[in-house]
Amino acid sequence: MTVHPPVTGHGDELRDALRTFRDCAHVTERWGAQLARVLTGGGRPPATGNGGSTAQAQHLTAEPVGRYRDDRPASSAIGPHAGTSSTTAIADDYGVDAVFARRVRAHGRPGDVLMLLSTSGAGADLPSAAD
Repeated sequence: MTVHPPVTGHGDELRDALRTFRDCAHVTERWGAQLARVLTGGGRPPATGNGGSTAQAQHLTAEPVGRYRDDRPASSAIGPHAGTSSTTAIADDYGVDAVFARRVRAHGRPGDVLMLLSTSGAGADLPSAAD
């Protein structure tokens, strides 16, 4: 059997990442409990990101509205990335870095928990949405 270093190396990275995730499980549990309180209290989890992170944010905002695992009342969740007309209008009028910030200011409300997803951390548009 031939061992392929890129594949086994990736497996090692995944193992290490899972170990780190397990070490931080208590943080994830607290965050999940807080998010549940926000949702049951009428708050929403607006989530957005760039590129592939946008796709993950879109999936994340679909879960509270849909079924997920069990039947339950639907919860509101929005994605500041959605809506090509306003996205391109804001980018044209204010610049790309203002796209999420304008949408969060327009649609965000007290009690919401804004989630900004990024694999690179390089986009200036995400921090401006949190301001």
